[in-house]
Amino acid sequence: MKIANSAISQAQLSTTKQVTDSKQPIADELNTAAKQLHTQSEISTEPALANNQNLHDIEVTSVSVYEPDRFAKVSQTLYFGELPGLFRDMQSHYQDFMSKLEKSDPQLAKLDWGFSVDESGQLVVNGPISDESKAYLEEKLNENMELVELAKQVPDVMMKGLAYDRGADGKASAWGKYDVNTENFKDILDFREVLDSTYTERDDISYFKDNFNSFEFAENIASQLKRKAEVKFSY
Repeated sequence: MKIANSAISQAQLSTTKQVTDSKQPIADELNTAAKQLHTQSEISTEPALANNQNLHDIEVTSVSVYEPDRFAKVSQTLYFGELPGLFRDMQSHYQDFMSKLEKSDPQLAKLDWGFSVDESGQLVVNGPISDESKAYLEEKLNENMELVELAKQVPDVMMKGLAYDRGADGKASAWGKYDVNTENFKDILDFREVLDSTYTERDDISYFKDNFNSFEFAENIASQLKRKAEVKFSY
């Protein structure tokens, strides 16, 4: 099912009056919303989210198939919890890396390449660039131990969230329907694409803390899964 203009159900954030006024931690909002789901017969309307152009055409599972505990686990792991938290923490390390690269090799910084993490926990570079350039970038990226330590946690967290989304029957309509595993992860999720798309000058409320746009995160992950992952666990 598709809910227009929302990376998550409007019901998830029904306790928030306006995004720009929200000071309550996202996790608390999601916990509160999840507890309310079983008493809500209709999805509430949140204008600040419904009108957000960054959240168009995101595939999500209808709230009617989620029990509150499962809904909270999925939300806190994938959408506004552990997974975006890792990328949020990676953002500053990545921006520092790119700033140095733009000074030392501005042409390489502009080329179309990306990076991910492989089965051994090493950062690997992909894209239409030379093998020499890939080797150079991999060497430099893997020298940043803080970035590596954060990146190597992403596959396990993401696959845990996808398992929550599938539930007891192993099926899902949202992100959980995609086949993401240890072996193919590096070919599906491009960290550079996520970090470039989520960077923002804003740093005023929780949704944009540490110059990280939570809404762009949800849209980009959904887009990459749709483009590059196999649908294997759908209803």
